[in-house]
Amino acid sequence: MRKLLPIIAAAAAALTLTSLSPASAHKSPSKPHVFTVATKTIEEARLDLGNPGPTLGDTNVITEDVYVGGKKVGTSDVTCTLVRLEPASHFFAVECLNTTVLPGGQISAQGVVTSDEIEKVPFKQAITGGTGAYKGVRGELTVDEAGDGPAHLTFDLVR
Repeated sequence: MRKLLPIIAAAAAALTLTSLSPASAHKSPSKPHVFTVATKTIEEARLDLGNPGPTLGDTNVITEDVYVGGKKVGTSDVTCTLVRLEPASHFFAVECLNTTVLPGGQISAQGVVTSDEIEKVPFKQAITGGTGAYKGVRGELTVDEAGDGPAHLTFDLVR
């Protein structure tokens, strides 16, 4: 179970290009706008709070670089905190907060990811807002970490 926490944390943060070019990364979406980025983990820290082993409040912090078409265009930082733990069934849930910084502004997302969802990649989280070119956005973030390659974050933004 402890080994799955970093997977969730990385998943909540990470991402390849579907419809965003580096030049359009900073444009303000005025209608539904979908784009995908790839991430590379730079550093990760695990905070084991309370008793040794998985306990409520244990946290993973991950910092990543964000790429579009192989070019670094920003950063993504994720914090996932263990919020539910059912040892008998091996079920757990973490709440993840993600801020992705792109040219023109930031996009924030959050949501709970369960051990059941880890098996059903990709999973979705709520876009909770943004700054700059992304001010007033909402929508969904789809996180896909399938395979050995980079993780992919797909932002589906609306105003």
